[in-house]
Amino acid sequence: MDMSLFIMLEESISSRVVINVTSGLYKGSYPSRIEDVKDDLVAVSHPLFKNALVPLYKDTLLELVMYDKQPPTMIPMKVLRRGTSGNVSLLWLVPAGSPVKIQRRRYARVLCNVDLLFFPLSLEEVFPMVGRWERATCVDISLGGMRMRMKTKEMALDVGHRTYLRLNLVSENIFLISDIVRLMDGGEFLEMGLQFEGYPSFVEKRLIRFIRSKELRDVGDRLD
Repeated sequence: MDMSLFIMLEESISSRVVINVTSGLYKGSYPSRIEDVKDDLVAVSHPLFKNALVPLYKDTLLELVMYDKQPPTMIPMKVLRRGTSGNVSLLWLVPAGSPVKIQRRRYARVLCNVDLLFFPLSLEEVFPMVGRWERATCVDISLGGMRMRMKTKEMALDVGHRTYLRLNLVSENIFLISDIVRLMDGGEFLEMGLQFEGYPSFVEKRLIRFIRSKELRDVGDRLD
């Protein structure tokens, strides 16, 4: 392992991370934590799915994303083995590539004030029949994600959790699945940074139409 990468990981022990499984039946994003760094290996808390360990086998490729870094950093990883430390189930990883800085602003982002409904998919997987639709507000949006604000703060949401969204954009309902990539306590409100997992072309067209109309309206307001 490169010494600079070793130092970066060692300094991040006990930091929360997100494990992105990019293919297979259990494709998705899972919250985790860096537990240990030894030689060329990194130990993270084994991701959970429905209160069980996500089946991740030797040589599985995945992404370790560190959102506490500025900008956020993604490190390609490969599963080496499982293990335990006390009562903590560990997943030992070996770096499979160089760190990549994640550029948050890959897409044009516009301010907006759109009411929406969201459903906590990750909570429903852990506690079936408990999740419910919640009201929130989209305060800015791009083709890659959005910032959402809500009043309810009692929900056990965390980075890496998945949500199902229903937005009404100019009388058009669209549905999106997103991952929570950051949480911000705004006092009276809870704000979440969401990253869209992907969507069909007709949803992309509606998003582009909405974003473009907002851009043109903002330009017109500045010229007035």
